[in-house]
Amino acid sequence: MHLHRLIGVLALSIASASANAQLARTRDPAGAGMAAGGAPRDPQHPYAGMWAGIRTMPLGSDEIRLRFNFNNDAYDGAMLYPDGHRAPANNPTLTGDGLTWESPNSGGGMWVYRIHLASPDSMVGSLVLRDAPPNLRPAPEGTLVLKRQPPEKRKQP
Repeated sequence: MHLHRLIGVLALSIASASANAQLARTRDPAGAGMAAGGAPRDPQHPYAGMWAGIRTMPLGSDEIRLRFNFNNDAYDGAMLYPDGHRAPANNPTLTGDGLTWESPNSGGGMWVYRIHLASPDSMVGSLVLRDAPPNLRPAPEGTLVLKRQPPEKRKQP
């Protein structure tokens, strides 16, 4: 009888630890919450808004946050880092296949991102390092999976 109870307690402990590990991956590293600064969906400009998700590369994956706006008949945007820094999305271009932009790589070359809507509130895509330096051959590439972040709820005074 005690063996069955011990096995049950052990199984619950493992499940609890596993659930906590899964929850930790969904939090913003800065602790601010991924939804901060979101915007309502705009059917005329479906890529505009705050997006959060996972970027997967051969060496691993990381959380990624992007913000896109639609101003002066064009998209502009940036990758947002937990420490508050931003990397602009250079040359964002909307085509029938989705949204494409570039971002310089600190070690040389240019990251080219291509995304498209998988649903009104989710995007999937790819990235590849164009003109990669010789020490990065073949050129690194990866995938993105992003979810639209809801508008920030303001507390009533």
